[in-house]
Amino acid sequence: MEKVSVNGLSLAVQDWPGKGPAVVCIHGLTANHTCWQSMADILAPDYRLIAYDLRGRGESDKPPKGYSLEIHAGDLGALLDHFGLKRALIMGHSLGAHIGLCFAARFPKRVQKLILVDGGLDVRAEIFDSLAPAVNRLGVEFPSMEMFLQMLRGLPMFQGRWNDYLERYFRYDVEVLPSGAVRSKVAKHAIEEEVANLVRERLWVLHHQVRCPTLILRAPDGLLTATDCLMTQEEAEAMAHTIPKSRLVVVPKTNHYTVLLGKNPKANQAIRRFLES
Repeated sequence: MEKVSVNGLSLAVQDWPGKGPAVVCIHGLTANHTCWQSMADILAPDYRLIAYDLRGRGESDKPPKGYSLEIHAGDLGALLDHFGLKRALIMGHSLGAHIGLCFAARFPKRVQKLILVDGGLDVRAEIFDSLAPAVNRLGVEFPSMEMFLQMLRGLPMFQGRWNDYLERYFRYDVEVLPSGAVRSKVAKHAIEEEVANLVRERLWVLHHQVRCPTLILRAPDGLLTATDCLMTQEEAEAMAHTIPKSRLVVVPKTNHYTVLLGKNPKANQAIRRFLES
């Protein structure tokens, strides 16, 4: 990985080389750049993929304050500048889709195409309850890596769905302490400020401002229950109707995690066709 200085801090960046255009990938709320390995496996080396740990996550710097869509959009713009990208293909998952949407609306000349993976719309209050397992692990020490992974494998959203992408993703998520215990690298204060700012956002006002072609992927399965999906069909259709040049694709038998951290032929085919069109 490379460390890139933007806006006074250092971001950890993974660059998968490719002969085609650059796709800049933005991860979710408590995630990290390794969630994009599945996309790198299907797009590189036809495309160059650039993924990074957001501030407050992974191996990137974790300042005490500064966690909002506007600030993340500023980091994204500075990252494009660093790599000499006047325009780029932007792909975001969850919070990363929010950031990509915000950036595309405010800087339309810098985004060639936009892919929103199960995100990009205002989050219903009850959805934060479904994200509780991801948030509650922050700051908690687990006695060992295996006990940490065992806890995750037992969560409803991963039962019967565990795979190598999830294994790699969560192994990178934690730091190993001298005692052998593990603890998430995600800064809890970053997520607390992020969530406080997110509940005040009104992303729907940005949808009609997006001018680039946009692909929306929806995961229909729930996380803790069968129905607590992050994006309902009605919400997805409304967003696709409002974003002028958009297309909605529902990826069957996936949830908010596995739509990206999994092998999904329908999603992969939709993304390749969208990028090549």
